[in-house]
This record gives sequence, C-alpha cells and structure tokens, in this order.
Amino acid sequence: MVEVNKPGRKKTPRYSEEVIQDCLQTIESGDAEDLFEIIPRIGVLRDPRFADPLLHLLAHGSIKHREFAAYALGAIGSREFIDPLKTALLESPQEKGFGVEEFQIALIEAIGSIGDDAAVDFFLPLLESCEQAKGGKMAGWIIESLGSIAQQGGSRSLDALVQLTYHSGPELQALAISEISVAFWHRPNEIDESILARICELMSDRNALVAESALAALQSLADVGCLSAEMLFSEENR
Repeated sequence: MVEVNKPGRKKTPRYSEEVIQDCLQTIESGDAEDLFEIIPRIGVLRDPRFADPLLHLLAHGSIKHREFAAYALGAIGSREFIDPLKTALLESPQEKGFGVEEFQIALIEAIGSIGDDAAVDFFLPLLESCEQAKGGKMAGWIIESLGSIAQQGGSRSLDALVQLTYHSGPELQALAISEISVAFWHRPNEIDESILARICELMSDRNALVAESALAALQSLADVGCLSAEMLFSEENR
C-alpha cells in the first residue's frame, strides 16, 4: 500500500478508502466469483463498514453468498460475529439443496478463525449431537476448528482435543492427534510433556490409523523444532 507523506500532515494510506469502497460495492452487487476474490482484502482492511452488509448477506443471501459472508466474517476475526455465525450453523440443517455442506464448512471454519476459546462450549455439544446422528463430516470439521482455536492459544480447545484422543472412534481420535501437533507448529517447545506422553502412548494403539497419526504427529513436532519430540522420536527409531 502506497502512503503519502506531506509536510505538516500524518502519513495516510493513499488507496485504502478506494479499496474499501470497491469491496463494499462488490459485497452489495458482485457475483459469487467476485465476492470470493475480495476475502483477502477484507481480512487485511477489517473496516467496520463491512460488518452490516456481511451480516445481512449471512442472514438473507443465497447459499453461495452466505458462504462468502461466513468466510469474510471469519477473515475480519471480530468476536462480535461469533453469535450470528453460531445461529446460522444451528439453522443450517433446515437449508435444502446444493451448497449447504459448503456453507456449513464455512461457518465452522469462520468460528475457528476468530479464535474465541469460549466457542468450545458451543462446539462440544454440537460434536456430541453429530456423533449421535452419525454426522462424521461435520464432526471432523468441528475438530479442525478446535485445532484452529488451539493454534491461537485456546487452552480449553486444546484440552478438548486431548480428551478426544480417548474417543471410541479412531477417525476422530486420529484427527484430534493431528490437530494437537498443528496447534504447536509455531511454538513447538511450549507443548506440555503430558501431551507428548499421550501421543507416544497412542503410537502403540491397536488401531493402525490412530498409531500412524500419533507417529506422524510426533515426527511433525520434531521437524518443527520441538526438542522433547526430537528426543522421543529418536528413541522410538532406535
């Protein structure tokens, strides 16, 4: 972004307002393809004027426009959007036709992107209801979203992922293990020794999917510089 520095004046972004207005115009009148192209700009600018038109689209747009609105709200990352996103997700099973699944993914990912650790109180009951309804896909998306929150420092979401490593379903166990390792990629030496011990324990699990996921998680942590994981991985391969 080019800035203008005139004598006696503060530096001001030269093109910001123009880009904001262009995004607002696209939100109000653009086709779906144009909308998805401006999500990165919305995420960088985070202008408060985006909120009202995006929330309107989330509630009243076509399914594709609502999907865009969810991703855009997640890109802005304000916690004020959590409740509208939750409401849309809870109401989404009433939607019919093509694109509903993509819309649900967008909603779950948006909640995870915002990174509010309190979202765990919303996600865990929803995860349980997904299991009872055998909604495997949505359960997987929720675990990935918990991983996104944990990656941003969400301790309660991390605890939930650790508890999910005791789940009776190997697919969800494996995904939880993977998300735990990803949560520490940018802070590998902050992972608790008890979590590493749990990962090591699962490397001997009777289910091959779980065991392989645990091994991959330990190797991944070692690769990004986790000293304890490096030591454990070396011992495992002696």
